Amino acid sequence: MEGTYMDDKFLRDKINDDNIEIPESLLPENISKLLEKSEEKVNGLAGESDIDGRAKGTNENIVNIKGINEKTVNESDKKNREKRQMIKYLRSCALAAAALIVVLTGASMMGRLRENKYTAAGQNGNPVPGTDMPETMEETFVCGTTQAAGDTDMNKTKYDELYDKLVRGNAYNITTDGGYYITDDVQAADGESSTQADGIYNETTAENGRWYASTKDPDASDDEGTKDEETGDNFSGNNDQEEGVSEGNIFSTDGKYLYILKKPDDVYNGTRSLVIYSADDGELGKCSEISLGMINDSTHIDYGTMYVEQDKLILTGYAYNGVEYWEKSGFTFAVIYDISDRTAPKYVNTLTQSGYNISSRITDGVLYMVSWYTPSTSCTRDEYEKYIPMYNNMLVGEDNIYCPVYINDRSYTVIGSVELDNPTTYKDTEAVVLNPDNMYVSRNAIYFLEQIYEYRLFQDYVVPEEIQNGDGTTQELNNKEIIKDKDVKNDESQTLDDDKTKSKLVKLTIDKGNIEFAASTEVYGSADNQFSFSEYNGYLRLVTTTRDYESWEQSCGLYIFDEELNMVGHIDELAKGESIKSSRFLGNMVYFVTFRNTDPLFAVDVSNPENPVIVNEVKLPGFSEYLHPYGDGLLFGLGYEADETDGKLQNVKMSMFDISNPADIVEVDREQLEAFYSGAMYEHRAMLVNPKRNLIGFAVEENVIEKDGTGANVYGRLAQIYRLYSYDENEGFVQHIECVLDLYSYDYPRANYIGDYLYIFDGARSVYTYRLTDYEFLGITVL
Repeated sequence: MEGTYMDDKFLRDKINDDNIEIPESLLPENISKLLEKSEEKVNGLAGESDIDGRAKGTNENIVNIKGINEKTVNESDKKNREKRQMIKYLRSCALAAAALIVVLTGASMMGRLRENKYTAAGQNGNPVPGTDMPETMEETFVCGTTQAAGDTDMNKTKYDELYDKLVRGNAYNITTDGGYYITDDVQAADGESSTQADGIYNETTAENGRWYASTKDPDASDDEGTKDEETGDNFSGNNDQEEGVSEGNIFSTDGKYLYILKKPDDVYNGTRSLVIYSADDGELGKCSEISLGMINDSTHIDYGTMYVEQDKLILTGYAYNGVEYWEKSGFTFAVIYDISDRTAPKYVNTLTQSGYNISSRITDGVLYMVSWYTPSTSCTRDEYEKYIPMYNNMLVGEDNIYCPVYINDRSYTVIGSVELDNPTTYKDTEAVVLNPDNMYVSRNAIYFLEQIYEYRLFQDYVVPEEIQNGDGTTQELNNKEIIKDKDVKNDESQTLDDDKTKSKLVKLTIDKGNIEFAASTEVYGSADNQFSFSEYNGYLRLVTTTRDYESWEQSCGLYIFDEELNMVGHIDELAKGESIKSSRFLGNMVYFVTFRNTDPLFAVDVSNPENPVIVNEVKLPGFSEYLHPYGDGLLFGLGYEADETDGKLQNVKMSMFDISNPADIVEVDREQLEAFYSGAMYEHRAMLVNPKRNLIGFAVEENVIEKDGTGANVYGRLAQIYRLYSYDENEGFVQHIECVLDLYSYDYPRANYIGDYLYIFDGARSVYTYRLTDYEFLGITVL
């Protein structure tokens, strides 16, 4: 099938299914005659052919194909190629015209909706297939890329269109700013552009920037969710990025009990048990244990994280069946228990949604689950359950699925919300055709960032503007109108900076469980992690690393967006040759670390979002992978020491920065450890940082030499060691605890304190207890 996703068989099936009467002028035999006349016309334009297939006449213009200079190619071969392209284009136009009549006629006659056995009408306000969509909005230009005013090219999408794009196309669209390439192996994915021929670049139209109003239930509940309790200093809370947005953990406390996701003897097994222990002045007592097995018909399972919200305990994770890891068998789940009686937890409900578990959050008493779902490529159009994401065996409705005009990846990101006061079903669901590299959640919104992988603009065929515009007309075209100079087009494209890496930024608002697609845009570069984002006073701030495709040089930038994701301010081309390693937003200041051979720490004042200002840049050896505020005027960093000459990484280091005067930042202390790695740099929930209690705790990995009773060296092993520090302005970092853990765990050891006692969980099945008043080791509890 070439040039269009609507092939002959599809059209015939559509006609037969709907019993549509076709106008005489569009009958197959008449279309064939029309094509013959069009081909004769093209022959006249491109020149007649000799017996050997070479065209008569000359053509001084040159077609550039895939970046190759065609001056060495026989001119007659060029004309034949041009003629074939024009014929393909005309054939596609005729087919599309016929298809348009079929679709319009079918729409007017239909008056009925296909019955959907998976989605109940009215569920979450989601319509069944066939519901009409509102109209489109006009495009504007942002950051050199097209963006619709308010929103962008994300559209509510019907199941049929999703099938054509994600299943039937069975290939990626190579995206560009304003169009895409369709090669012999990639089928057109958008009905509006289906008239384009193979290998032809198509200019986008204003309708590609569509925006659709919400059709969700306006009478949805507005009940307040529960608020997160302040932990004070008596016990450690979770190390969450945003206040009031819980990220869950595998080891938690509420000040009275310890909640632990324990692993079995096989620590590499994804199954776990949930154990609850009372903690009374260092004494642990087992209250209950929940055996966590498989869910539904799954054969593999991974319990990823746990939340304790008052008297509710929530477990989230991912399960799949057999070898079909990437397709429909995989699902994300949440299992909810009532733990009002800690000695006898009661099962409440299990909720599931399609796809691999990306992450989850709880805010204002609502659980938000996010999963990544790749549809099957071997299914029929009516097998919705194989290519439409589901929740609790219900299809996500068409009104809740957004798909860009040009897809970068054929996967969905699925977002589901559950009210913890009423966890019997989902409050809302939304799906976006997106494969995010990073996710950030504030109290008001969920943001996704997906790196865009694309060819450069105008790298393939360049064709007439008449064809680019797709207006379906083929007037008397002379040769110089047919062929465009690729070099000219490339010069024009330089203003778009398409030689730089870019990402798609998507925003969904959340409010008491209601999820709404808000906006999307494009931004240069990619983010390091969730700490590269911050929402503050209605603005999103984002730091990225950008790579230039021509020079392969990296640089860093800060971008600020309003609530509609219009970029209002930015600083870019910073730290050329370096990449973002860590960042932290503290009110109107942002601190971020870049690295190549040294560690520049940038301080930027963003109090005026339209005019961010670099206040300071401090260059130091090594770099910090993780930054954390440590009381007023101090910033803690955990990262690596590095050689200043060649940038070669050395051991783990801690840094403390005095940021009380952002214009004069000073590294007041630095300590290099014997350790060569710490997982806490990349899993912040394994960090314990509390400036009020003056506690800094994390696990490192070191080579440890074990000794026998005589003191002789016996053997060495890789060990995880939990270290606890305090910070003194005179002495710097002071170590208090060095706990060598018996078992190595890939789930990174972590600790919580209650009162004056520290409990270190090895990530698998043991807890080590210390007294914080004198740092004495009190014993090990095997769970």
